[in-house]
Amino acid sequence: MKKKLLLSGFVLVFIVTIAAFLTHITYNPDRTEALNPSHGTCSICHSIHSAPGQLLTNDAVVEVLCLSCHGPAGTATKKAEVHKNKSGSVYAPFQMTCPDCHDPHDDRANRFGGINLAQVGKKLDASGDAMIPTPNSGDRYVVFQSRGTDAGGPSMYSFADNDEDGDGYYDGVCETCHTAAANHRNNSSGNHAHYTGTNCIACHPHNQYFNGSGGGCTACHSSVKGSRRAVVGEFSLTSHHVLGGSVTDDDCGVCHYEAQGDHMDGNVDLLNPDTGGRLTPFVAFSRNTASDSLESWVTDVQNNHCLKCHDSDGATATNFSGNPLQPFSSADRDVPNVFAQFDTGNSYHHAVRGPGNNSYCNSNTMEPPWNQAGDHDVISCFDCHEAGGHGSANQRMLRTAIDLDTMEATTDKANLPAGMGATVEAFCTLCHKSSEYVSGGSNSIFEYHGTNQNQHGAAGGNELGCMGCHGGIVNMWHTKQGAPLPNGHARGNIHGGNFTWTSDSFASGTATEHFMVGGWISGWEIVGSTGYCRGGDCNHGNSSKNYTR
Repeated sequence: MKKKLLLSGFVLVFIVTIAAFLTHITYNPDRTEALNPSHGTCSICHSIHSAPGQLLTNDAVVEVLCLSCHGPAGTATKKAEVHKNKSGSVYAPFQMTCPDCHDPHDDRANRFGGINLAQVGKKLDASGDAMIPTPNSGDRYVVFQSRGTDAGGPSMYSFADNDEDGDGYYDGVCETCHTAAANHRNNSSGNHAHYTGTNCIACHPHNQYFNGSGGGCTACHSSVKGSRRAVVGEFSLTSHHVLGGSVTDDDCGVCHYEAQGDHMDGNVDLLNPDTGGRLTPFVAFSRNTASDSLESWVTDVQNNHCLKCHDSDGATATNFSGNPLQPFSSADRDVPNVFAQFDTGNSYHHAVRGPGNNSYCNSNTMEPPWNQAGDHDVISCFDCHEAGGHGSANQRMLRTAIDLDTMEATTDKANLPAGMGATVEAFCTLCHKSSEYVSGGSNSIFEYHGTNQNQHGAAGGNELGCMGCHGGIVNMWHTKQGAPLPNGHARGNIHGGNFTWTSDSFASGTATEHFMVGGWISGWEIVGSTGYCRGGDCNHGNSSKNYTR
């Protein structure tokens, strides 16, 4: 009888205990957890008997329990993940659990009397207002009443509103924990201007652990957001890097140095493709071609970025194709070695790696600022090429549109489509005075070739324009005559190079200067103070013409 009474008493105590527990989680007037309609009944998360976790939860690991619904295989639509830092982060490894930020039972009131969204915040002090136990700043109040302006709500009390109420307390759900992130910390330090008041999880979604872009570089940079360009689309323009394939995140890593903590800090972060070292950050590509001095970012990017890839060994440290000369994922073709073409020891070269060797490039023949100091001073890659880097509407990423492809592909190169030579002249006369070389002048080694003298100008019928004599892309005269001189002596020499006229030329054995390897000419040399040239379709035909200067 006594044993029966003891057993009955134990059962009674157990029933009362369970009843008290259920009453607490269901009817406590200070907490209305079980009222959340999204979670339905207690049994979704709790079991009275045989529950493996603390607080009678249906899983011993809280994140596993949450992700059973909110994870990729779950039934909920939020697709949540826990917050942890990505591999390779500059921060020590960390991971937060779902209840660190969310009370699973109900949306909690915040310190302003409003109700937080998404069950953000927990009761951690006597006030009962929503708080988050932060990793580095203790328990802090959190306010989350709006998803932000780009989600149709107000910017105030959103994910990160930069203390819009002005009380000195940064309490947005993203701000409240941050102490070392570049953007939106829980104090006045750092950058608080980064898309303030907008929906942070549009770019930092739950299912990517809140890491930026939600799928990598291309996922984020395929659209415009604020000052961010849609750079992925630029790789489909007329000329572009990553030839022969779609741009990937690995392709971005060939040129860009971005790590957590300095990404989206308002700077462009490039790297040295041979060493992987970081270049000095700069704000934007902004080459001022009206200035007679090169910006520091220009020389740094040119010398330690562009020319470290466009050389004989390509991108030795940052290639993702396994071939440094074809560094991008498309593995399409070798990068041109323009570093060697700019060698100041070449018989002709543009003045990128050092001052030029053409005494005729002076204040009489050059436009400012390229006439500085009365001679041909140094220029940069970006004096001729657009500074965007990803792609351009113009061929060869040039600052001026020239249809070089049609020039090169035309079968009858003596009858090119009208207007092509004019575009070449428009490009070259950005630096070289049109008044000297197109309209008539007397300061070059040959005076002006008038329209009745050998069709020098495009207006006179020279559809190669300046490339009829200088640094052309084709060797038209020898193609037309069937002579043995290789066609390639003209193509691709616009940066610089060396060429010695072969035995079929009257200038046999002479190393040409001043880019005199253009499409029309079949020989060029200076003897003493007299210059001689021959041309195929020029009026003087295959006889030499000379001027004494």
